[in-house]
Amino acid sequence: MLVENSLDLNQTAYLCGGPGRAALTAILSLHQVGALSISAARHRVKSLPGDPANELERTVLATIPEAGQLLGSLREAVAQSPAMNELRTSLVERGLLHRWQVLGQTARGRRLCRQLRELPPPGLHKVAVLGAAAISDADLRRTFTTPDPARAPMPDPHRSYGAGRTDESALQVTTLWAGDGF
Repeated sequence: MLVENSLDLNQTAYLCGGPGRAALTAILSLHQVGALSISAARHRVKSLPGDPANELERTVLATIPEAGQLLGSLREAVAQSPAMNELRTSLVERGLLHRWQVLGQTARGRRLCRQLRELPPPGLHKVAVLGAAAISDADLRRTFTTPDPARAPMPDPHRSYGAGRTDESALQVTTLWAGDGF
């Protein structure tokens, strides 16, 4: 016997997958309405003009700097935000999560999650229940299920790249500057 799920998208995501899943669905929701762009190659998220539907989505947009942010660090920042704490509190008040975080879901919360997994709802609610593996767009799913690319190393600030070099190319440049090369 299935009970009607009266939870919103973010509450469903938090209940079935925790703060990381709720952050995922908030980011995807904003992406669907065109308020975010996500680079598949670089995992870079940039905000675009858009209207967030709830406090968690406002937090996502407020977290992204103008230059953009890596997807993984954005998800972590949103998962640790005060808006996420408010979302958790709403589930505690509904009797779906224990007041003490280490205890997790109540029996009622576990039952609801089990029912949702047996017959997941369509669209973004399916992602809220099952996670990133349920994203229908293959490129977007790959972006959310693979780690962010490593940053390119910065040059060593203590290494000399100018006149103090002793390799052959530096000697040729020095010779040309001195006038001996012509």
